[in-house]
Amino acid sequence: MHFGRFVPKFLLAAAYSVAAAVPAAAQHHDAEPETLDFERPESWGMKYYASLALPTGMGAPQTRAAGELEFGLEGGHVPQLSDAERRIGFNGSKLEDVNKTRLFGRARASVGLGKAVALELGYTPPIEMGGARANILALALGRPFELAPSWRLGVRGYGQIGTIEADITCSADEAAAGEDVGANPLQCVRPSQDESRHKLVGLELVTSYDGRARFKPYLGIGFNYLDLEFRINAVYAGGLVDDRAVQLTSGTTAFATAGLSFAASERVRLTAELFYSWLRVARPPSAASANEGLLNGRVLVSYRVN
Repeated sequence: MHFGRFVPKFLLAAAYSVAAAVPAAAQHHDAEPETLDFERPESWGMKYYASLALPTGMGAPQTRAAGELEFGLEGGHVPQLSDAERRIGFNGSKLEDVNKTRLFGRARASVGLGKAVALELGYTPPIEMGGARANILALALGRPFELAPSWRLGVRGYGQIGTIEADITCSADEAAAGEDVGANPLQCVRPSQDESRHKLVGLELVTSYDGRARFKPYLGIGFNYLDLEFRINAVYAGGLVDDRAVQLTSGTTAFATAGLSFAASERVRLTAELFYSWLRVARPPSAASANEGLLNGRVLVSYRVN
């Protein structure tokens, strides 16, 4: 996902020459935040990883009595991007080290508020996985509506804030390569300490078959507004550039879900879900945008306390 500002190649070459000739203090790049088009490659990277953490309902909202509690653990697959997909830095000209982990997880809880409304909480604690550390909090309100004796419609509104910290602009491998321009094209001197921030709100509609069978299939659609920010903290060009640029973008996305819940017992529920989000990107030299969506799988194990 980097997302650094464009640095002309001739400028980097000149910086390398100066660095080799004389000691020099790093030059700080603290420009005003740059607002990017929502379809730029850097923006696509930001919304891709924000979408991975979208707090879907994992089934239609349950009818809960006031005070009824349920706790759960959710896990999701993180797809590994190809080299073409990872070419998102500097407006699509640089490969970025975004394949940090294959798994994403969060703890979940819900409580009945009365009148069939439930409050949901989701949290991913800041535990490092593969060089990335996420810290994400989500809240949601949901209510089911009976469409027919065996069919239910769920309506959920949710919001989420979070950060992901990782060495994206200058990976640890790049910094360790030293002066090898092929393995360290920016001449990074240390792993970067970049931070991606997101704020989002959304609405999800889910229809579910809720007959007497223990298996309950469901389909859902959702719409989101994403407010995204990427903060670079990288030293490169042999130590001549201390880049602290900030990039901003915002826009809307849509997603669809398909899943199956299984009542393992009166209190234990298992859910498996496929998630797909449409994400458009315009990769230079083409000015036209195309959909490069996110498809991943998620599972949830939950336990109803009372």
